[in-house]
Amino acid sequence: MSEIASLTSSPTTERTVNQANANLGKEDFLKLLTVQLRYQDPLNPMENTEFIAQMAQFSSLEQLQNMNRSLDRNLGSEQQLHTAFQNNLATSLVGRTVEIPTIEVDWTGEEPAQIGYRLDDGARTAQMQILDGRGQLVREFELDPSETHGVVRWDGVSRLDSEVPEGAYRVLILAEDHGGGRVRAEALKQVEVEAVRYDATGASIWAGGQRLSLEDLSGVIADN
Repeated sequence: MSEIASLTSSPTTERTVNQANANLGKEDFLKLLTVQLRYQDPLNPMENTEFIAQMAQFSSLEQLQNMNRSLDRNLGSEQQLHTAFQNNLATSLVGRTVEIPTIEVDWTGEEPAQIGYRLDDGARTAQMQILDGRGQLVREFELDPSETHGVVRWDGVSRLDSEVPEGAYRVLILAEDHGGGRVRAEALKQVEVEAVRYDATGASIWAGGQRLSLEDLSGVIADN
């Protein structure tokens, strides 16, 4: 009996039991506690305070496990609700006009091109630059930095007051704060949502000939 008591109370065994408590469930904990009581040294039995402390530890373990199960169920329900909400929202966008980030503007030679933009707060200066295929500046517009959203209409006229050829041009939005730091800004274009498709990752929006997510959208244009 003394050998058994010595074995169960050795530092190595205590470390093993502690590691087991960190990974095992409440039933395993009870088994370990039962074995510890069975093989305790009758000449040096476990004190009441120590026994109560271990039972309290068991009670805390059981409560934590119950809380974890409850949280897992709640998180699963919230995720399902979030996915359903996103799917319904994406479906409602079919046929609607939305704004998405862009780096290009098309000049058709007819109606003025409408180029939207978005600025983060804190901008002191902001410009819109239109570049040709060689990266040369074609036209520049000063923007109101106090407006976080806006639209510029470009009539296809260059900064030299000559009409440019039809085609795709690059558009950049540059903004700086009062310290000269870069402020996040982007050009926007309007496209119509053609379809919504679903897969294991959720809903995907097809607009302007490309696949998008809800996070890619900068805004939804009101119906006329």
